[in-house]
Amino acid sequence: MTPLVELAGIKKDYYLGAQTVPVLRGIDLTVRRGEMLAVMGASGSGKSTLLNIIGCLDLPTGGSYRLDGKDIGALSRTELAEQRNRKIGFVFQQFNLLARATAQKNVELPLLYAGVPAAERKERAASLLARVGLSGFEHHVPTQLSGGQQQRVAIARALVNRPALLLADEPTGQLDSRTGLEVIALFQELHRETGVTVVMVTHDPSLAAFCERIIRLRDGVVTGEERVEKPKVAREELNRLSP
Repeated sequence: MTPLVELAGIKKDYYLGAQTVPVLRGIDLTVRRGEMLAVMGASGSGKSTLLNIIGCLDLPTGGSYRLDGKDIGALSRTELAEQRNRKIGFVFQQFNLLARATAQKNVELPLLYAGVPAAERKERAASLLARVGLSGFEHHVPTQLSGGQQQRVAIARALVNRPALLLADEPTGQLDSRTGLEVIALFQELHRETGVTVVMVTHDPSLAAFCERIIRLRDGVVTGEERVEKPKVAREELNRLSP
């Protein structure tokens, strides 16, 4: 598998007045195309900051980042936004859906920014909503959906631009355990069927065990890495829970 994400010596500092607060202290990490990877660490370890840098939502203080061979540090703001919209999909713990927009319109939003014609936007959004199990819910607004259904809308929105990289920040944090398993099952199935690269941030070892590789962070440095020889299959776990 060829590298999709290449981080070398990534540092991130925040500044509180005259005080410098280091969050990432020299991260080296390669994510290969087609991987399903977990980044684990306690609160404050720097895992969400790392995900924001991989997702081009934030820039590092030091080090270099290449995404699909392109030097991210050399891009203008406009070029950075274009890379983000074309190559990266995001799934957040808080769903981040537009409250007054229907599921269909929420999923269409990245395509609108990309200038995709209305008919194609509608077709692609409806197709993905069906794929995540939400046929018939296209015209529901977020308040008419359960937490699990909202996260499925968020996953469909993240995938509608057919990104190479799907980033998930504690994607099951607002969900009960069964619904969380359903979301992980969906990630695994989409990963298997489409080949999308998945990087998931979690503090939960039981969730990380569904991934193929686990990176451990502590105090802004990588403290360990392990390859999971036989990742758990979320659909099998769900079947065991069935009455």
